[in-house]
Amino acid sequence: MQQQLDKVMEEADGYMESLEKQENPWVNLFKQNRLASHGMPLKYIPPSIVDGEIVVELDKAEVEKENAKWRCALIAYVIGEVLGYKYMRRYIDRTWVDVTEPELFLHEKGYYVVKFQDIGDMKKVLCSGPHTINNKPIILKQWSAHLDFEAEFLTEIPLWVTFPNLPMSCWGSDSLSRVASAVGHLTFADECTTKQTRISFAYMLIEVNVTKPLPAMENVIDPNGIKFQQDVAFDWKPEYYGQCLKIGHECPPPCAPPPPNEQPNPAAQPE
Repeated sequence: MQQQLDKVMEEADGYMESLEKQENPWVNLFKQNRLASHGMPLKYIPPSIVDGEIVVELDKAEVEKENAKWRCALIAYVIGEVLGYKYMRRYIDRTWVDVTEPELFLHEKGYYVVKFQDIGDMKKVLCSGPHTINNKPIILKQWSAHLDFEAEFLTEIPLWVTFPNLPMSCWGSDSLSRVASAVGHLTFADECTTKQTRISFAYMLIEVNVTKPLPAMENVIDPNGIKFQQDVAFDWKPEYYGQCLKIGHECPPPCAPPPPNEQPNPAAQPE
């Protein structure tokens, strides 16, 4: 019943979004953007000359101050679809109800920056995944100052990974880190894994490179030299298409070569 209700709400949101695009286009939000009275006064700071080239040197204190403003932010990308701003806004308001309303910013490259009020809210949303909208996965990744969206974000993706029947001797923080590092870069373990309140499997958020095959098993050797195989399972596996260098995008099949011209068989010709 709840799934049917969510579907109806999503369809209604889609209809409302189409109306809003007609009545209040996104560009109208910035109509007054270039008025001097709305802008920031700046001053001339001459660049440096290094090895005969003009180089802009940034102030460390100011850069750190600006970075600090975004340390509670997540990058959100919906695979296979660029959602309208108001559609995404409604989704957040209706779904992430356990956190203070975050700020939302749309980048022209098709992803959103969701800026939370504090680290706790950010981690709460990140830990509660995986998230979907219109049956499409939402990739969430913590913002970083040096994030290159095109080069990194669509290949290095945080995925929830399950390690079924992991021996209890491997549940220490160092052992969990080693087990997870064979898959990718560990972000954190969920609360049940951390507190060992659920012992049938360990559950961790790991940043993996989806351009490479995702493992279904890994080899582990304990301090006594005993080797065992540990199963690895993913909540979902994004499909990466090498031809288009994209995830969630089906490359068109290559065109079949034209059939060779058939030459008439002289023996088959009537005399």
